[in-house]
Amino acid sequence: MTNSAIFEKLSGMGSMPTPSRVALEIMRLCKDESSSLGDVANVVETDPALTSELLKYANSALMSPGSRVASIHKATVKLGMQTVKNLALCFTLLSQNKNGVCQKFDYQAFWSRSLARAVAARSLSQGVNGIDPDELFTCGLLAHMGCLALASLFPEAYGLLLSEEPDNEALLLREHETFGIDHKKLCGELFHSWGLPTHFIIAASTYADRQSLDRSDIILAKICDILHLADLVADICMFKMDRAVQLEKAERYAQNIAIKGSDFAVIFDNIIEQWQKWGHVFQVATQDCPLYRKIKQAHDGSAHSLNATVDKEKLKILVADDDPMTLLSLERLLQNGGKTVYTSENGQDALNLALKKRPDMVITDWRMPKISGLDLCKQLRENPVTQHIYIMMLTGKESDDELVLALDAGADDFVVKPFTPRVLEARIQSGERIIRYQQKIHHDRELIEEIAARLTSANQKLETMAMTDVLTGLPNRRSVLSRLKEVVAESQRHREPLSCIMIDIDHFKQVNDNFGHDIGDIVLQNIASAFSSTVRSYDMVSRIGGEEFLVICARSTLNESRQLAERLRLAVEHLHVRVDDAIIKTTISLGVAAWNETMLDGEAMTKAADRALYQAKRRGRNRVEIDQTPN
Repeated sequence: MTNSAIFEKLSGMGSMPTPSRVALEIMRLCKDESSSLGDVANVVETDPALTSELLKYANSALMSPGSRVASIHKATVKLGMQTVKNLALCFTLLSQNKNGVCQKFDYQAFWSRSLARAVAARSLSQGVNGIDPDELFTCGLLAHMGCLALASLFPEAYGLLLSEEPDNEALLLREHETFGIDHKKLCGELFHSWGLPTHFIIAASTYADRQSLDRSDIILAKICDILHLADLVADICMFKMDRAVQLEKAERYAQNIAIKGSDFAVIFDNIIEQWQKWGHVFQVATQDCPLYRKIKQAHDGSAHSLNATVDKEKLKILVADDDPMTLLSLERLLQNGGKTVYTSENGQDALNLALKKRPDMVITDWRMPKISGLDLCKQLRENPVTQHIYIMMLTGKESDDELVLALDAGADDFVVKPFTPRVLEARIQSGERIIRYQQKIHHDRELIEEIAARLTSANQKLETMAMTDVLTGLPNRRSVLSRLKEVVAESQRHREPLSCIMIDIDHFKQVNDNFGHDIGDIVLQNIASAFSSTVRSYDMVSRIGGEEFLVICARSTLNESRQLAERLRLAVEHLHVRVDDAIIKTTISLGVAAWNETMLDGEAMTKAADRALYQAKRRGRNRVEIDQTPN
């Protein structure tokens, strides 16, 4: 069978990761040239959860500073149609697949690594002709969706396969033997079904196999190279092996695709910072990963203080003079002092050498061929790369006018020829003290920025943890109460229906008593996963207590929420949690209530649902009851 035929067969089995109806409609609109931002915004508004996520992103630290936006129409304008399309696809797929029933599949690590790959792909593609960084972010985030699909379709069989802990090549082979298709090919079929660009469909299927890659398609080759390098960076982020060894491997590959070492260091640090920020936006857990310099220091065994590192660095001095004897004399003098010395006999060569070698100090004669010392000084000061260099001007005349001209041009010191070695050495030592102070300030600033980035990341993680139930990964009571205020206000403002479902697991104490709390936690996780898979994209399911859950159903009538409650009840009734030789079955009781004008706030609605839940339990459990309180 072809991959397409296998995919069609698998799609008919259900449980395949699929974007929400809203996300698919947004993607359709973006392909339609007659569609406007307003059309896209109107579709987004039909999904309160997606609306909330896009507003959060539009007002996050990932966007350029500016006024905050409060409406989805303004957010759509701020983000642009393509960005909204990409985020809608990512948000809905992530929110619907954060948990699952395949016990050997680490859902949290999967999304954390996927996000690291996405951020890395986006950063590495900045400025690359023919590639949209936001599109590549989406491709990077979803590039391993085939693994998630197999875990969803075949939780037990795929779990057994993963328990063998195969490497990537062996995993692909075992997947093909077991399911007739591997996760790469399956991901390509998923991308095709979602209507993603052809280059991304091919890249998702083939980028791991770079030897057979058709490099005649330049754009495809660039995408595959970037995704492979993004995978290497993601491994560093996730600490899959020795970070220093993996960093060297990533650096070598970056050089092979024409990314300079100094550029890669900057890009790597940006990826680490952005990974933390995106983790906050997507509510995906991220790990602490050292910045480039820290990994290198640990590898080199040079984890000394910054001050000691600065003190041991040799001072680099560029000497420019058209007199060979003066040049030779200065070179010997400086080398005896333990300096690294570069020499040039004219101003043009000196300028080129300064741009290439980045010296700490330039000692230049005033009068030189091609470019004078005065013009050299001006050009060094005008270039951001060299404007920090300490410049000492040599001249055969001592006059106030020449001193003023030299200082106006940007010189830091002025020495008259012929000079005595002791005086020149003293002047150089004075300049070196200033250079060392500047280096220390630069290093201290780097340290402060790194600490600030860590604090920001820690605060974001704490904020996410404060709003998330650790066991199930669902929003917790604090989070849902905050959201409840928002949806009540939206319902009143737009005069739309609003309802909620209160849920309690029947006889859950017996599960803990008979099997232990560890098994009870597994049951809770499986039930939470069943809830997440059953609710609609615009519903918010949360864990508010030990075995109590609450679902907020925005834009839903009492009858619509009652139908959803019945689907949730059936999902749990059909859920069998296998523990060793035992199979644990559970049921739930549910109470449904709708908002009405007599209610003072959202808490009144949840209390009404709680009353209905009490009736469900009193009438035999494993049933749905609706609030019968008259308006």
